[in-house]
Amino acid sequence: MNFARCIPFLPAILTAQALEVRVLDPQAAAIQGARVECLANATRALTNIEGLARLDCALPAEIRVTAAGFEPEGLRVASGGGEPLLVRLRPAPLRTTLEVVVRETPEAGPISGSRVEMDQRGARTVLDAVEKLAPGAFVTRRGVMGYGIATNGTGVVTIRGVGGQPNTGVLILVDGRPDYQGLMGHPLPDFYGLADAGTVNVVEGPASVLYGSNAMGGVIEIRSAPPPERMETRLSSTLGSFLTGQHRIANGARLGRGFYTAAAGLSHTRGERERAAFRSKEGSLAAGYELTPTWKAALRGRYGHFHVEDPGPVFAPLANSFARVGRGGAGLYLENATRRTWGETSVFSNHGRHIIADGFRSVDRTTGARVHQHFLLHPGLMAEAGTDVVNYGGRAHNVLTRVNYGSHELTSGAGFGRLNWMPMGAVRLFGGARYETNSVFGGIAAPEAGVRISLHPDYSLAASISRGFRNPTIRELYLFPAPNPALKREQLYNYELSWLARPVANLEATVSAFYADADNLIVTTGRYPNLRLENAGAAIHRGVEGMLRYRPVRAVRFSIGGLRMWSTNLAPYVPGAKISYSLDADLKRVFVNLSGMAVGRMWVNAQRTRQMGGYHLATLKLTLPVRGRYSVFALVDNLFDKRYQVIDGYPMPGINAAGGITLSF
Repeated sequence: MNFARCIPFLPAILTAQALEVRVLDPQAAAIQGARVECLANATRALTNIEGLARLDCALPAEIRVTAAGFEPEGLRVASGGGEPLLVRLRPAPLRTTLEVVVRETPEAGPISGSRVEMDQRGARTVLDAVEKLAPGAFVTRRGVMGYGIATNGTGVVTIRGVGGQPNTGVLILVDGRPDYQGLMGHPLPDFYGLADAGTVNVVEGPASVLYGSNAMGGVIEIRSAPPPERMETRLSSTLGSFLTGQHRIANGARLGRGFYTAAAGLSHTRGERERAAFRSKEGSLAAGYELTPTWKAALRGRYGHFHVEDPGPVFAPLANSFARVGRGGAGLYLENATRRTWGETSVFSNHGRHIIADGFRSVDRTTGARVHQHFLLHPGLMAEAGTDVVNYGGRAHNVLTRVNYGSHELTSGAGFGRLNWMPMGAVRLFGGARYETNSVFGGIAAPEAGVRISLHPDYSLAASISRGFRNPTIRELYLFPAPNPALKREQLYNYELSWLARPVANLEATVSAFYADADNLIVTTGRYPNLRLENAGAAIHRGVEGMLRYRPVRAVRFSIGGLRMWSTNLAPYVPGAKISYSLDADLKRVFVNLSGMAVGRMWVNAQRTRQMGGYHLATLKLTLPVRGRYSVFALVDNLFDKRYQVIDGYPMPGINAAGGITLSF
């Protein structure tokens, strides 16, 4: 379960109370060595042989519970005393994940599992935060704001070298809905703002067993912020260099057995170059109700619209190059939870309309349903089973060239299952498979298997193998630049070995080594006008990834992560090396965050004849709590005024600054 609560800064006048927590697994067996943390006053404790932990905590507060081999659990505790607070942990899937939590207001809290805060690091979008915080992730960009689409579009996400151009190898989920353009198969990065984002899970490596096509390189799952216990409104406004601003408002509450949330955001910039303006609007609504103690229902939806201009590369500038896109999506969710089974059933639909200056016009949609259920078969053995179906497509034409690309659609259906077995206390085995059939490409099986060995409550070793795949998109099959209806699926086998260590309470380190073998990659062959898309590409990515989080004292927190990768066929604009870091300090009257990212050299073209130099960026953010729930902040980006490019011909802005306020009531 994702820890998705965003809580306000708690004043120092709160007094600590004794709190007792009992941590159990799904079969009600005590979990020894689980870490229980109170985020209000940075206290922590480990559970004993009976699964009990006792700690002093300033209530009300958020409690975080983590244990090796289990998914982290977060909950809000209003008061202590009486019976121990009961927390049940669910076994975690065997995969490398990073959980990112949005926080409007910084707070002094301990290192808790894989949890990191992105708002206080100056992130403007979800993908901006993912790039800064996930060692294996990299995102292309061409300016201060606005990724863009079409020929010079950026916002391409790669995870450990896998992603594609455009990005069709990393799947993005929004509240469980696969989010991509129905014809092109890629997500729209300018829609992933922070107005309603609660948590983001980054899965590094294939996740096709659960999600099928497009999850070949990994998954970025965006979850909306949960409703507060009482009615609350949050406001945030920022304005800075190049008239770059972001303004967000969110309101929500729990009302008896129901809840609602509403959020809206506005982003804009004049751009660091002429004809590089960007503006976007987004909004979301959600409502839910507890039908019975077992069943809950919720309806979530969002819509956004953006206008983005493309100035072109400096060696070939463009005039009047723009794109306007409107997209929306909604889902109906029915959740169930009993002692021995729990899961979710959902139906969803996304739709969009694109207008591009070159005359291209399109309307697309993605509609589907999904069932995912967990079963506790007997102590030590848990099963998952599910099915999903999705129909996607649309129509497109060009009003200038008079080309009608027609209307196209594809349908995929699948069944999947996984087993999680603990034959002995220190060993946990995982296995799963998915069988998917497509209306064009036929059937494919995607298996995964692995083992996790807990050498100690704070040390574990894991190994896994998994297969990922990607179906060719409708664009590649029927549209442009060289459609080929005979294309086959891309596929990838990933082998991974991971080590997790918590030698002391305030230090956590992870190291992963991976070997990814991809083939049947779709590439463009020939010379214009005789171009052709073919399954002629292959690549082997080998690498090591690590992350360390350390809190030497309560007021200081430090994290650093890095990736070093060796590849036989590294795609353009994908670095082989990357380091990211962050330092947080609570100086009583001001919160300080210094974060940065160093990126290695990248190839500029597919022929690998020219490289672009690496760069180092740093961001400094100062936040000053003024009174209660009101704070002001200042941010300096590209602190050392580095001259660099992420995409050839698009110089990025030098040192720039912004300031703003946050308010909740």
